[in-house]
Amino acid sequence: MTSTEGVHLIRGVAIRYVGARRRVAEKIASPAEAARFFRQRIHDDAREHFIALYLDGRHRAIADAVVSIRTATASLIHPREVFQPAIAVGACALMIRHNHPSRDPSPSPEDSKVTRRLAVAGRILAIVLIDHIVWRRTGGHHAIRESHRHVLAGE
Repeated sequence: MTSTEGVHLIRGVAIRYVGARRRVAEKIASPAEAARFFRQRIHDDAREHFIALYLDGRHRAIADAVVSIRTATASLIHPREVFQPAIAVGACALMIRHNHPSRDPSPSPEDSKVTRRLAVAGRILAIVLIDHIVWRRTGGHHAIRESHRHVLAGE
C-alpha cells in the first residue's frame, strides 16, 4: 500500500507517570483530597474533563491521565481508555474524576452508568475502582462512593 492509498492514524495515550520520580508518593485518602488534586491539574472548566488517577497497592498516586475532554454537556468514556494506562503503569487501583461545567456536581444518570461499567471492568482486571468524583472548579464535589456505593459494586 502506498501513502496515497490510505492514511493510517495512530492514537497516543498520554500518561503522566509520577511514582518513580517522587520520593514520597501522595496518598489520596478522601474525596476532598482527590478533588483538590484535580483542581490543581485542570484549569479549563468550560469543557468536561474525565481524568483517571492510578494508584499503587497502598493507594498512593503513581500516574494520572486525561482520558477524555469533551463538550460542555457530554463526555463519552469507554473502559478500554481508562484501563489501558492502568495496566501500563501497573496500577492496583484507580479513582476517576470529571468536572461538570454546569457547576452542579450532582452525578447524572450517565455518570452512574459509566461508573458501573468501569467497576465491572475493574473487577475483571483486578484493578479496583475506588471512587468516581464529580467536581466543579470553583469548589464542591460529589463522591459517588458516599451516595451511590452500590454503583461501585457494579450492581
